[in-house]
Amino acid sequence: MSSLFTLVFLASIVWFFVARRKDKKVNGKISKNTWYILILTAVSFILVGFTAPKADTVAEYTKQKKSAAKTSSSIKESSKVTSSKQSSSKTENKYDFSKIKYNMTMDQVISAIGKQPTDKSDYELYYDDDDFDFNDGKLIGSSVKSVQDKIDNKFKVESSSRKKEEANKSSQKSQAQYFGTRSVEYVQKHPAAYNSGKINNGMEYMYMIDKGSYLVRYDTDDGYTNVYSYDGNSENKLRYVLYTGRTIFNKPATKKYYYIGGK
Repeated sequence: MSSLFTLVFLASIVWFFVARRKDKKVNGKISKNTWYILILTAVSFILVGFTAPKADTVAEYTKQKKSAAKTSSSIKESSKVTSSKQSSSKTENKYDFSKIKYNMTMDQVISAIGKQPTDKSDYELYYDDDDFDFNDGKLIGSSVKSVQDKIDNKFKVESSSRKKEEANKSSQKSQAQYFGTRSVEYVQKHPAAYNSGKINNGMEYMYMIDKGSYLVRYDTDDGYTNVYSYDGNSENKLRYVLYTGRTIFNKPATKKYYYIGGK
């Protein structure tokens, strides 16, 4: 409506000036009709002012427009997330990933799922939008959350086990050094602590650190002592060498010093 009154206002101004020039040429003064045109111009100007949108109304309109655009964007984003979840749900329903475990080979993963992959490479298997990553032929990662959680837990357990083993090995090294530097005379005088036995090329002594954890000392005929870690396995297999040194046969005599004289 404001645009219409603005158009009328502009047209009446032009009409007024044209009429006034014509009156001056013909009558030498402005006629009554020309004054009516001027009144029309004034009225149209007033109506333009009344019908023009207020600043706060424009601001509110702009705000509403932005809000509507934001809402539309949120709806689209929500629709995408929902669509993604539905797609993932369809994939999980289509394939059974529950039997997959860390370090499986490609063939083992395929066998565990029970279906052929939709695509594959030397390092990956694809089941629609889900993938399984391999290194040296072993499963190391996956986009499937349930499978990746299993892999992460396995890494944590292995890491914790390695740290514990390293700590135990460090402690065993200290005890192995103590055991290896005891003289043959000392070890044989304490049969309750050290079990002894004859071997082909020397003597064997065993010391229990804890339940299921032992130190085995070999004193060979060539004059060397080796101390090994042993976990009590039925095959009697020793694990690793913790100490190697020259065999000490007798406890060194304690030297006594006497001082003669005054203080």
